[in-house]
Amino acid sequence: MERHIEIFEKIIKLLNKINQSNKIPRDYGTGHILHQSEIHTIEAIKNHANVNASELSNILGITNGAVTQITSKLKKKGLVDQYNTVSNKKEVYYRLTDKGEIANLGHDKHHKEVYKKLNQYIDSLEDDKIEIINTFLDKLINNWPHN
Repeated sequence: MERHIEIFEKIIKLLNKINQSNKIPRDYGTGHILHQSEIHTIEAIKNHANVNASELSNILGITNGAVTQITSKLKKKGLVDQYNTVSNKKEVYYRLTDKGEIANLGHDKHHKEVYKKLNQYIDSLEDDKIEIINTFLDKLINNWPHN
């Protein structure tokens, strides 16, 4: 079998596993069942202070409309607040509530448990191997067909 075929088959297998996992909503410690799009929006808000819808759209790779829908759901669940700054009353910014912070911590814990063995393996690799992996993943991301 050609080497590239084996690699692409493994990529497809990984994508299928990720897709299956992403379909399972979870409670990350707040009593709310959250879909992957919601918890990853929470994570992006946590990781990017004073983030607006346009920036979230870019970070998450989704439309502004999708950001608005997701953040509206999160606001109703009491996980996200939206606000305006004194200098810019038109632009809407997002931050986590205390419950949003709890969900983010629960999500971090979930990832640590799921990725423990993989993280140990990555930590054992030399820097040049990490660079090769990152270069490959960048090529994969940048050359993946868009809809």
